[in-house]
Amino acid sequence: MDLDRHITAFTDFADGHLTGEKSRDYYILLKREHSLRVLDNGREIVENETVPAHEAELAILASLYHDIGRFPQFARYGTYKDADSLNHGRMGVLAMRTLDLPDDVAEAEWRLIRATVGLHNAKSINPATRGCLRTMVNVVRDADKIDIFNVILDHLGDRDNPRKEVILSLEEHPTRYSGHVYEAVLSGLPCDYRTLRYSNDFILMLIGWIRDLSYETSKTLLYRRGLVDKAFFLLPADDRIKALEDRAHAYLSA
Repeated sequence: MDLDRHITAFTDFADGHLTGEKSRDYYILLKREHSLRVLDNGREIVENETVPAHEAELAILASLYHDIGRFPQFARYGTYKDADSLNHGRMGVLAMRTLDLPDDVAEAEWRLIRATVGLHNAKSINPATRGCLRTMVNVVRDADKIDIFNVILDHLGDRDNPRKEVILSLEEHPTRYSGHVYEAVLSGLPCDYRTLRYSNDFILMLIGWIRDLSYETSKTLLYRRGLVDKAFFLLPADDRIKALEDRAHAYLSA
């Protein structure tokens, strides 16, 4: 597998959606750079976990291609909200079926990569999903979550950033968050993007992802990069948030 060829194919496809309009191109470049960081995260995960070499190669490729559906999504609909457009995982599968991608991957392997792209943003993964596909999905979902932490917290940390599409155009308020989102995170239950109202809800959802991570390396990366502390720094300093913070740190240090 020649990873450089795949990176070139991916970036050429992404850059083909640039229009020269700075305000729109920002979002295309955002997802291009996000995908390359997810690739790096995926590589770090498989290098530090006991992932068989062939599965590791496929997981790395799936990490690169995981968000390839974002580019036609934004070009067609002007949004990254799946609820207002189409599921970007499915759009990625469709895009990959039409692209002329490097020929150093067998068709059976491409099917696994496309399946991973289609599953990477699923609310949950069927327990019957096993073997190589399960490994690939777990690596990509972890690698993706780590960088989503990074992207969202960077945008929310810059209160003057006008690009609300990145945080799904949620209402920004320094102290408000939804009780049902807090309770779901505290109980270890999944959150639905469609139920988020405030930007703090998004941060809470990110914190809830900590318990969904499949690999110790992923937790280490979050902690080492200071992303968990940054998330809580951006939330209101009330007793309920403090209780959640204590629980999150206890889980990460266990």
